[in-house]
This record gives sequence, structure tokens and C-alpha cells, in this order.
Amino acid sequence: MTQAAAKRGSTRSARKGMGDKAPRAINGPRRTRLKSFGATGVFALIVGIGLLLIAHGNNAARESAANAQPLFWGGLVLIYTPIAFRLLSPTTSRTESLALSVLLGAGLFMVKILYNPVGFTPHDEMATLRQTWELLETGRFFSANPIVQGYAGYPGIEAVTAAISQISELSPYVSAMIVIGAARAMLMLALFLFLERVSGSHRMAGFGVAVYVCNPSFLYFDSQYGYESLALALAAAMLLLALRWTRLGQSERGSSGPGLVAGMAFLTLTLVMTHHLTSYAMIAFLGVWALAIAYGNRSLELLRIPALYKKAPVRRWFGGPALPAFFLAAAGAVWFTLVAGDVTTNELGSVFTESFTAIIHLVTGQSGSKKLFEAGTEVTNTATARALGVASIIPLLIVIPFGLWRTWTQKGSSPVWRTLALVGLLYPVTLGLRLTQAGTETSQRASEFVFVGLAFLAGLLIVEAAGPDNPLRRTVRNLGIAVVATVVFLGGFIVGESPLTRQPGPYLIAGESRSVSPQILAAAEFADEHLPPHSRILVDRVNATLMAAFGHLDPVVGEVNGIRVSRVFFSKTYDQEDQEVISEDAIDYIVVDRRFAEKQPASGFYYEHDEPSGGKSISSEAIEKFADLEGLERIYDNGAIAIYDTAALRSLP
Repeated sequence: MTQAAAKRGSTRSARKGMGDKAPRAINGPRRTRLKSFGATGVFALIVGIGLLLIAHGNNAARESAANAQPLFWGGLVLIYTPIAFRLLSPTTSRTESLALSVLLGAGLFMVKILYNPVGFTPHDEMATLRQTWELLETGRFFSANPIVQGYAGYPGIEAVTAAISQISELSPYVSAMIVIGAARAMLMLALFLFLERVSGSHRMAGFGVAVYVCNPSFLYFDSQYGYESLALALAAAMLLLALRWTRLGQSERGSSGPGLVAGMAFLTLTLVMTHHLTSYAMIAFLGVWALAIAYGNRSLELLRIPALYKKAPVRRWFGGPALPAFFLAAAGAVWFTLVAGDVTTNELGSVFTESFTAIIHLVTGQSGSKKLFEAGTEVTNTATARALGVASIIPLLIVIPFGLWRTWTQKGSSPVWRTLALVGLLYPVTLGLRLTQAGTETSQRASEFVFVGLAFLAGLLIVEAAGPDNPLRRTVRNLGIAVVATVVFLGGFIVGESPLTRQPGPYLIAGESRSVSPQILAAAEFADEHLPPHSRILVDRVNATLMAAFGHLDPVVGEVNGIRVSRVFFSKTYDQEDQEVISEDAIDYIVVDRRFAEKQPASGFYYEHDEPSGGKSISSEAIEKFADLEGLERIYDNGAIAIYDTAALRSLP
């Protein structure tokens, strides 16, 4: 036997021992693949036309024109459907599939930018901007964040943005868009390569990416300037390196091993410093994958403790995904203990506790289920939107049982296939969470992880399914699949995004991004120039994000001595309890939005979910009481927004 043959044999043996050897390509007979970009240029032009339609649709929406929605939805279809159809074609080369996958992600990222091309508007973007400002102005990485507490413990994205802004002298907004745009391209590239190497098929990888972008968070939430947007790209890169490490033969460890270990260590450090949930999800996935490799289908043997080390010695454990899982678990534990424990517990603890409590109350009958597709008081989902939302769920639910059957009972599967199938199986669970108001946020945040499994299962089943030999019939089949995928894409967006914020539009009271107005921006600019940073203010939720991000003030929420601080805005006359809130909580300024008088909030609340109004409008008497209140000095007024100094008021008994 020659030395080269011996080397190949040892490599094959090592991979077989790891239980996750590289699969054969499932594209059919191996053929010479074109190394050109194929029709990518044509599809880039189509994407550009789709973006032009969306831009016109958004402009029309700002003026409440009738053609706003047809232009917007038509643009989305034009971006998504042709690429999904082309990715299914057996004639699409690997290079073209990869380019189209990145083009799809970039095109959908531009949809988010077109919502407001000149600045930040979503709540989480304001929170991240506030953290970036603290870093640029003070050099402190872990300053308390009054909008989202958890951001104080995970400064990864702010550090990168601040570095680009300082080096290039670009504005924080432009620097942030560079970071998120690069992260989106990295996510698409790494996800494609991971799915391709798991399945052995670039067709499966391309269509898998097309399914992944259907997750409800992809279009807006995962494109915003927030820590998860960067963390997802880092996690996808970690998956790619973990797969390469797992399949590394014994003879290759000496040459490639140190570089892979260094790469995984670097990604581990950046990931745990960037986002908590993504780190935890990666630990869980890599851990389950390691168990699947070690024990295969013989899960009952896990109960035989003496056989544990016999069947999975340490050297085999850490030759697979257990090593990056260990890296993440160790680094995450250190980071949680030394840096981010308090803010993580405060942020995630309330989210999970409220979700769990809501599910228990629903199951035990203590509360009813949330009304599905309920959006607010001003804008509601149409019957067509509701139908699309429901229709988008059905194909994914059909994929799951067939995918589980394929990956767990048929030959040619592997431990990573089975692990991805288990991830996809979580999808129905996330749907159940949407039956409660508190669980909806948890379901939304889980979608970007669960859809990795769904993307794999859908891509695998579609590509492996025997299609017709007739070219015309094959084209019709692929077109039908692309249409179904488009329904899943549009429905996912409907499920994940409120109709209040799918497009820009006229000003709305408490309407999230629709509440960003020149008046509050002017007030925030005044605060930045004339008021001490970190002054404590009472203000409604939406205006609070702008006053914190641009005015650098600290909004106050919660209770003081059992009194909700928001009651100050709802009481028709200023009473002793209001005085107690102002004095005991050391409120420096009160920001009043006169537009709230006698108008209901579009999102259902002005200040906080459990505010005293119970979703009812604030009376004009409650708003006007501040104007003539003794000890309250009006220091700013632009007609809509007034800012009052409470210094003299706090000194009153």
C-alpha cells in the first residue's frame, strides 16, 4: 500500500470513528460544474427592481396612498420568488447558488434600510445606539442601559461599530449599517457552506437558505442594529468550523487542527461577548450533536453509566463538536459570573418567567389564549394577511414528520442530520408559545435558531425527491415549490411583524417606529445640548427610547413604594402619590406628549403593559395638569412635546 493510500485510509477510519463522515453529494451523478456566476447579474437587476418598488411603496405609505401595499408586497415577491425558483434548478452551478444566496440576504437587508434610510427607528436599535454613545463618549464598555438592561453586559457589536466610526470618522448610523451589512453577508455565506457540507449538495444548501430567510425575525428584527444580528453570523461561522473539526482525520490534525482550534476559540470569545441567547443555543446544539455522535440511536445506553467512558472516551468526545461546546460553556460561564450575570438574569429571567407563567395559566384555564394576529387599535391584519400567516405554517408542519423519518430511520443519515431534525421539531413548540402574549416574544426570538433545522429538512426533502425527467414538468414542479416557499416567506413576515411597522406611515400615538416624529427628535436634541446626561426622566415608552438614545437621559419605569410611576400621567389632578413618585424616585424632568390627550395608543399602551389606564386613552385633564402645577418649571415646549424641571417640586412636602 502506498503512503498516500495509507493516509487516505487513516482519514476515512478517523471520520468513521467520529460518526459524522462527509456524505456523498445528493445532486445525482457528479458532473463538471460551471465556475461562473451564471445568471446572477440578471437576478441582481430583478432584486434592484423589487427594491425600487418597495421604496415607492414606502413613500406612498408615508402619504397613506392606496397603492402603498401592492407596491411593497409586489417588491418582496420580486426579490424572493425568482431567486428561490433558480436555486431549485439542477442547472444552477455551485458558484451561482452561493452568489444568489448572498444576493437574497443582501436584498432583504436593503428592504430594512429602505424603511428609514437616514436613521434608527426601532426600540432595540435605540438601545444599541445608546450603548454605542456611552462607549464613544466615555470609553466605558459596560455602562448601564436604561432601555434594554441586557445590552450593558454584551458590548460586542458596539465595540466594532465604535471602532469603525472612530477610524473612518463616519457617523454611528453609517458605521452600524456597515457592520450589520457585513454580518448579513457573513451569515448567508456561512449558512450556505454549512448546509452544503452537511448534505453534500449545493442545491440543497441554496434552497435551505431560501427557507431560512422565511423565519419571522429575518426581514426586520435580525437586520436591525442589535446584538443578535452580529451574533447570528458568528454562530453560523462557528457551526462551519465545528463541522470541519468534527470531520478532520487523524492525519490532518497536526496541520489543520491548531488553526481550527484557534478559530473556534476566537469565535467563542466574540460570541459570548456579543449575545447571551445565541451562545446558549449554540451550546445546546453542539452538546446534542456530540451526544448523537457518541451514542447514535442507542440512546438507552445513556443510562448505563459504566459504559459511558468505554463507548465515548475523552479523546473521541473532544475530537468532535464537544470541544467547541466546551469552549462556549466555559467562556460563557466565566463571562456570566464576572461580567454579565446581573443584567442577563434581569432581562431573560423576566421574559422566561412571564412566558412560563402565561403557558401554565393557559393550560390550567386561568386565562384565555391571545387573539392571533391582533395588532393594536389603529392598524389591523386584513383577512388576506391572516390567511397568508396561517398558510405559511402548514408546509413547515408537513416537512417535519417526513424529515424526521428521513433522518432517523433511513440509511445515509448522520448524527448532525438527526440533530438538525430535532431543532426543526421545536417549531410546533414555538407556535404554541404564540397563544400567549408573554410567550410571543420568546417564540419570535427562537425562530432564527429553529429555522436552521427547518431549512435543512426542507432542502433535503426537496432535493432528494425524484422529480420528473421531462424538462417542462420539472420546471412546473420547481415553480410550484417556489410559489409555496413564497407563501411561507410572506406569511412568516406577517407572523413576525406587526402591521403597525411593516411599512412607514403617518404618525401614530404609541406606534413604535411610527411614533418617531420631528417634534420628539427636536426635544431630544434640546436635551442633549442643555440637560445633564443621565438625568432621570418620566416619559412614555416610545419617546423614552429617543430621549435616551439621542438626548442621553435615563427614563424611569417600574414602581416606587408600590406605586406605578406611570400613574403620574394618568391622574387628573396631581396628588400625594404622584408627589411620592417624583420625590422618592428622584425624578429630574417630566416629558409630556400633548398628542396623547383623548387618543388611544396604537400598540395598546403608552408607558408599560400594566399601566393604570388599562389600554384606555389619557384624559385631557391629566395631560393639562402639568402646565399650572406649582413647583414645576416648563423649560422646553414645541407645541407637541413639553419638558418640565421638577427641582422645585421635589422640595415640596
